[in-house]
Amino acid sequence: MKTQALHELFIGLIMSKITYELPAFAGHLTAGDRNRINAISRKALRRGITNTAFDIAETNKFDRKLFSQITHPGHCLYHLIPPKKTPALCRYSLKERQLSFQLSNIEFLQFKNSFINRCLFKFT
Repeated sequence: MKTQALHELFIGLIMSKITYELPAFAGHLTAGDRNRINAISRKALRRGITNTAFDIAETNKFDRKLFSQITHPGHCLYHLIPPKKTPALCRYSLKERQLSFQLSNIEFLQFKNSFINRCLFKFT
């Protein structure tokens, strides 16, 4: 097969699966898991299957894209997002935030690393 065809096949079959599932599981990955996912891309690049290397550190752009879609009221996952803060609940006006949702108290690391909470703390 030609190099361009192999690249499109790799992106379409392998990387699409990884990037599709990454927002849901990125918070629960260990450093070893991240290295293994990056190794897939590095091996494909080294063997000439693809011409670009994927880095799992780029997950913020996937998280931000999905989270921005969820914040629209018509989205099917919109009900998972906490309600927006009302002015009576805001005691301090230190910084104007783009999205001001009520942040919950987090006691467990697994709950903190879930997609919704991770995005609420990163992007709001």
